[in-house]
Amino acid sequence: MSLESEINWSLLEVARNLRMLTQKSVSEATGISQAALSKAEHDVQPLSENAFANLCNFYDLPLGFFYQRSNAPLGHLYFRRKLTLSDKIIDGFLAKVRIFMMIVDELTDGVEMPGFDLDSYRVSEESTPSDIAKKIRYDLKIYQGAMPNMVDTLEAHGIIIIPFDFGTEKIDGLSTVTQKNHVLMFINRTMPNDRIRYSMAHELGHIVMHLEHAPRNASEVENEADEFASELLMPEEEMKKQLHDFRLELLPVLKKKWKVSMRALIRRAKDLECISAQQYRNFQIYFSKNGYNKREPINLPAEVPALWKALLSLYKDEWNYTDKQLMSVMHVNERDYKQWITPWPKIIDLQTLM
Repeated sequence: MSLESEINWSLLEVARNLRMLTQKSVSEATGISQAALSKAEHDVQPLSENAFANLCNFYDLPLGFFYQRSNAPLGHLYFRRKLTLSDKIIDGFLAKVRIFMMIVDELTDGVEMPGFDLDSYRVSEESTPSDIAKKIRYDLKIYQGAMPNMVDTLEAHGIIIIPFDFGTEKIDGLSTVTQKNHVLMFINRTMPNDRIRYSMAHELGHIVMHLEHAPRNASEVENEADEFASELLMPEEEMKKQLHDFRLELLPVLKKKWKVSMRALIRRAKDLECISAQQYRNFQIYFSKNGYNKREPINLPAEVPALWKALLSLYKDEWNYTDKQLMSVMHVNERDYKQWITPWPKIIDLQTLM
């Protein structure tokens, strides 16, 4: 078998997008023609051995990265695209997500992991996102009151939550499924804890409503996930009783009780018609003046993902892999490894999570 036939040429595009480069800029920097790059990325015509080695060095990725057989296709990805977010940034974090998908599949090979066991539901006129959220609360055996620790709840049902650097504050989260059917939830690690809980609920909506069932209207998927998250975290039947006399001084109390942001509570009060549109605008103005839109008072306790950490700890602390050996398994270089994989505690036992 030739060298060229073993290379997964489609990963050239992943590498280029990871470094947020265009074909033109790579061509100018390496001397490889743009036509040759395009043909190689589309597996139409391979590069010469020297050109390929130059690209590996230029992208600062190990040779083994390009020999991975898994294509880990990016499917079922939903995220709110902000108008000011460039294609370069989007392509960059999607490339990184794809690499993490391959890493998870590689690390879980031969490791027994909790399986995803929540039912999927199709959105319809007879089954709205709010209806589905009520079913999920029932499936999770949360019959009333605030959602408990979201991370513990989701991980107990086989969702691997990965704190993630998207390279922008304009993406809160993203969910997908690997080739080996591991459900991954990437959450922007720069967000405050109250936003993280809502983002996890939002992503859970995508997972149970949109991964197996194509949405009726692609433009509505984010609104459907928001509706799901609001009902999951702030059930209408209970919230209406507590929001009927909604006042500013109640916000800290309700935030602590329901473990959601003040902004989410205000929006829920508006949606449930517990406050008028004018009252909602007044709250928005107050929050803007006090700088609460980015960081609210009363920070909620952090909920720390354990399943992803336990998997890494299994390799490092149980099986005594060195960082260099783990980098080899992941097919990443030292710089990316240090940026992406933070030090993990040694007290996590994977068996306790299954």
